[in-house]
Amino acid sequence: MSITRRVLLQGLATGALCRAAPLFASAPARQVINTLPAPQSIHRVVSAGAPADLLMLAAAPEKLSGLSSFDFSREASGLFPEVIRQLPEYGRLVGGGRTLSLEKLLSLQPDLIIDCGSTDETWRSQAKRIASQTKIPWVLLNGELAQSAQQFTAVGEILGVEKRTQKQAELAQHFISEAQAFSRTAAAHLRFYAARGPRGLETGLQGSLHTEAAELLGLENVARIAGRSGLTQVSIENLLLWQPDIILVQDKTTLASLLKDPAWQGVSAVAHRRILLLDGLPFGWLDAPPGINRLLGMRRLQAWLDPAVATQLQADMQHYSRLFWHRELSEKRYKTLVDDL
Repeated sequence: MSITRRVLLQGLATGALCRAAPLFASAPARQVINTLPAPQSIHRVVSAGAPADLLMLAAAPEKLSGLSSFDFSREASGLFPEVIRQLPEYGRLVGGGRTLSLEKLLSLQPDLIIDCGSTDETWRSQAKRIASQTKIPWVLLNGELAQSAQQFTAVGEILGVEKRTQKQAELAQHFISEAQAFSRTAAAHLRFYAARGPRGLETGLQGSLHTEAAELLGLENVARIAGRSGLTQVSIENLLLWQPDIILVQDKTTLASLLKDPAWQGVSAVAHRRILLLDGLPFGWLDAPPGINRLLGMRRLQAWLDPAVATQLQADMQHYSRLFWHRELSEKRYKTLVDDL
């Protein structure tokens, strides 16, 4: 789906370009399919997708049978301890990129399947079908960024690891509460564009999982069409018309395209280098996947905009690393992660 000139002008003329409703506005915190085992009976958990991978890596890595979407064995930065780097990648269980067969799933002998993300009927029906075929209990968690603390609380209760997840939930809620407070300040009155793809012309529409972290901070997404969300293709003409105040980039290839392509120089944020590069992790900061990794991306973005948060960013990231990645983050590694323009 792309934003054509006709669609854009229609939106401007009719007021269709407006704030989208929150993606998970009325979704329940969790949904359980089949009978949930007692916490002490859950020893092996299968993660259904990438957001659940990162949630489980933080909350209960010792219970994971492997990972659906990551192979950290070649991850050279030492971000994770060896026990996590040794987890095999077995493939995704749901979604368009499903690669884990039911036969392979059964061979893993999980006591529970956990998924985290959308809880709409499409995802619920997939979960119900697989749970019915395999008789394996399934927990589907609301993956909204603002619900991150509740995700940890739920996993802690289900798996009996409340002592660990309580601290994680507290840090998640701290970041979220400060982001929401920032959203009510004048400093948040900025319009942003999230550049993706080799030419920077792919982006997430307002209300999508891909831009939720920036929007929770109160920033206004320039790419918005009423009734639409998800990813879209745009044109340089769109950007020249929108003129965002800041641009967010998660890939150095994308950044190089923005800086070298003469067409982008007509975008004031590029010409004046009002660009934040969030790079250096084996997954995205703001999406890819749309999981708890976005907590750190949101905090990093807030620190870029808020001097008070900037002074404590190193301590925040080191605290996050201890709780979520189970590893100390060195000062050297911290500096490489926050090295931007």
